Amino acid sequence: MDKRKNPENRSFDLPTLVGELESLDVTRRERARRTLAALGSNALPCLTEALQHPAEWVRWESATTLGMIASPASAEALTAALEDPSPAVRLAAAEALAEIGNPACPVVIDALNKNYESEAIRQGAHRVLQALALRGKLSRIEQEVYTGLHKLLSEQETRDLTGQVAAAA
Repeated sequence: MDKRKNPENRSFDLPTLVGELESLDVTRRERARRTLAALGSNALPCLTEALQHPAEWVRWESATTLGMIASPASAEALTAALEDPSPAVRLAAAEALAEIGNPACPVVIDALNKNYESEAIRQGAHRVLQALALRGKLSRIEQEVYTGLHKLLSEQETRDLTGQVAAAA
């Protein structure tokens, strides 16, 4: 492979690349996302910081790129992003955590224990654990957490739906 084409062997201005995630040009954002993903762990600090950007699409791009990198080092920041005001960012963060796999589970379960009252955390943790359960990647204890959370969310959805039907009657 030509060393010049390998992003690891070239010098990049990471803040400029992350700044490209702000572009209204989808092609520029995609190019920046791919380059940042290829840079791997070198891009983590800038990308985790971008999870706090005021623009929703920048936070989404950052979470998506972190999922492409799939480094356990980003699990804390992605878990915090499960409470982002944007549903799209929350979904991208959950998908990124699922890409990280088992190393993300302790962080996600810890957030669930500390912030159980947060519906966003419960739903995000459920999404992550469900993805890993479907891949057969959960330990016995993680599977028990997932099963309990799944049952609880199913019961809650049933109560919410019953309440909506009763209110409409």
